[in-house]
Amino acid sequence: MNVYDAAHELARALSRSQEYLELKAATEELKKDSKAEEMLRDLKAKQLEVEALKLSGRPTEEAERQLQNLYDIVSHHSLIKKYLEAEQRFFILMSDIQKIIAKAVDLDLDGR
Repeated sequence: MNVYDAAHELARALSRSQEYLELKAATEELKKDSKAEEMLRDLKAKQLEVEALKLSGRPTEEAERQLQNLYDIVSHHSLIKKYLEAEQRFFILMSDIQKIIAKAVDLDLDGR
């Protein structure tokens, strides 16, 4: 089988996977609530800020506290919670696939 054909087949399988379908449905539901979308954008922006601070070696305590406060708030919002759970399941699936492919071509992505 051609590698590109296999990649297209994998893409089709991913688009039919339960993880993707749940993420897609959660995304569509989230789009119906502009306040929830804004809250999620704020959470994602704070996550990026914390990661940037960590990578730069600057203090992160205050930013991490603010991020935790945002998590606490959004964890009570059912649409955002559903979206984040679906997103996490999909990212786990993608990570597992990446590990399978890396192992097949003898790449060490885990540093082991």
